[in-house]
Amino acid sequence: MRLRGWGAVIGAAALLWNGTVQGEDDPQRFSWHPSLGITALADDDPHLDQDRGAAAGLWIAPNLALGYRAEAYEIEAELGADLRRYLGEDSLSEEFARLSLSAEAGIYPGLTVRLSDAFVPRPESIAAPADETSNLKQTNQLDLEVRYWRELPEKREILLALHGMQFSGEDFNATLSTDGGGFVRQKNFDPEHLEAQLVAEFQNPVGERSAWYLRGESHYRSFNETAVTDHFDVSVMLGLRTRRFRNMEIDLAAGWGIISFASRDDVQRFVGEGTLRFHQSGGWAWIGSAANRFVADLSGNNFVETTGRMGIEKYFGDDTQLSGAVFVSRLENDAWDIDSNLFGGVELRGSHRLGRYTEISLTYRYWQNAGHYSADDFDQNRFALELVYRR
Repeated sequence: MRLRGWGAVIGAAALLWNGTVQGEDDPQRFSWHPSLGITALADDDPHLDQDRGAAAGLWIAPNLALGYRAEAYEIEAELGADLRRYLGEDSLSEEFARLSLSAEAGIYPGLTVRLSDAFVPRPESIAAPADETSNLKQTNQLDLEVRYWRELPEKREILLALHGMQFSGEDFNATLSTDGGGFVRQKNFDPEHLEAQLVAEFQNPVGERSAWYLRGESHYRSFNETAVTDHFDVSVMLGLRTRRFRNMEIDLAAGWGIISFASRDDVQRFVGEGTLRFHQSGGWAWIGSAANRFVADLSGNNFVETTGRMGIEKYFGDDTQLSGAVFVSRLENDAWDIDSNLFGGVELRGSHRLGRYTEISLTYRYWQNAGHYSADDFDQNRFALELVYRR
């Protein structure tokens, strides 16, 4: 794999640091924030396969975030690592890099350009935990986004965004869709591909704290190694955002989408999403969300995901927080001759701030994958004790 992000990020960090050492008219333009996370965890199925037993691990994540902000542009860089060790499980012990660079500039009133490069780990499977070591692959993603926002008469708004991306990553054993339906396992799959996305949104206010909006999106994805999962999709949704009701935030949208594959018939689907957040006296907050949308995994397989999540949070002053959530998702792939994949779980977390820069948290998570695609079924219980220092 080509490590496109290393040189650019390190060079940007040196440039930012040199600018500060040399002195600027306004030293507040430069920022740097070091952090260190240490996580001890116990996991009864770290391989996500129900076969190889439990393990205990220690994760160490140092990071340095750098930033420079001027009147017309800003530059940010992060230099970090994710070092993971498991007792008696050498196959799970991994080292990931987290290096990124981004630059954003305003070139015309309302028109901005953003260029970023991120050399970071990303999850291979949608149906498995996104932070589990066995589900992560080192990847590099180069993004270019051009965004235009303008306020129209009577506080109406219009947003246009064009996004292009080049993606590469380490090879892995992938499950791929086939031309005739069904799937096949391919060794040493190269996930390198190109993507392009266009988003247009018009927003119209309704009263002081509400607005309805019309959003259209189109997306194209093309892989170097295989054309079976190449696709183009379009969706249009009408939505409402409101804070009209006391202590409540609502965002609802619904519409229609169509996805066109390179080697299969087009598929039309209802698409929608919604989020409800309710703040209650005494530090309580309730959060619910649901969505039906197109999603794609690292192998390029495209799914329709129907997902729901319900959570509760309790704040004890500014230093202590307790939270809990339940979630469930259903994945459907029209190209596979099997029924849907189903997964869900429970998350419980408590955190306490020990000082100005230090926080400790304890998290329990149960995750189950139990759909008709039985090859990736598993049940997992995980406890994690995390100490974070962040300036």
